[in-house]
Amino acid sequence: MDGSNEPLRTTRPTSAKPILAKQRGIYRERAAPEALGRHVECLWNHRIPEGPPSPMAVVPDGCVDILWSMHGLAVAGPDRVAAFPVIAPGTDIIGLRFRPGVAASFLRTSLSQIAGEFVPLEVFWGRAARELEARIQDAPDASGRADMLADAVLQRLPAASPPPGNVAATLAHLRQSHGSSDNPIRALAATTGTSERTLRRRCHEHFGYGAKTLDRILRMQRFLEACRREPSSALGLLALDAGYADQAHLSREARELTTLSPAEIRRQLGGSRKAA
Repeated sequence: MDGSNEPLRTTRPTSAKPILAKQRGIYRERAAPEALGRHVECLWNHRIPEGPPSPMAVVPDGCVDILWSMHGLAVAGPDRVAAFPVIAPGTDIIGLRFRPGVAASFLRTSLSQIAGEFVPLEVFWGRAARELEARIQDAPDASGRADMLADAVLQRLPAASPPPGNVAATLAHLRQSHGSSDNPIRALAATTGTSERTLRRRCHEHFGYGAKTLDRILRMQRFLEACRREPSSALGLLALDAGYADQAHLSREARELTTLSPAEIRRQLGGSRKAA
């Protein structure tokens, strides 16, 4: 698919350290309507500050988002590593974030086709996306725009199928297991009663990539949460709490998934440079 979308271009960071996306400008989340609670993680809005642009890192989280800006509606596919969007200062972005494993049913496509891509929503929803874009453009504020996104997804709920049982079981297993594995698909196939080949195919369809990649992403998200929850803890303890074998393992993964060191991540999320 053609993932080009000018206001959401991505690039690798320069020598300057990127800022974690949620730490840049004003970022807020709120719960989706109750009827969408099992499918949508949150509604959100993000205002990029005025002034000189600086590199921004969107860390992979296993999710897919529908985004709106003044340039239109787009789908942000699941990322394997951090994305570095180039967004003009002063831009307002409204978003709806699907829970991991859910978006494929609403978009009616395998997520492996859009992994790491920004794709116009019109590619998936056609005329309905164009009509939604026109209505959102005329909405008076960010809250109203987010509500319109939620309502559009709610209208598609009756035709959306829940993720297959083995996909849901895979996600639950990886979230509960804090131990790393070189080949999680083997254990997951046995746990879910599915062949490795079938489970691998379904992971690519519903997550955008394999179980090993999802495992790495969920572990990194646990580290981010641990930094927010206990910013003064030593990095070695935070690494073990998130499920890494040791601090060196965390450092390698942080660099590969975010380009940042664990210490820089902790600092940006409110920790102290002197915490160890």
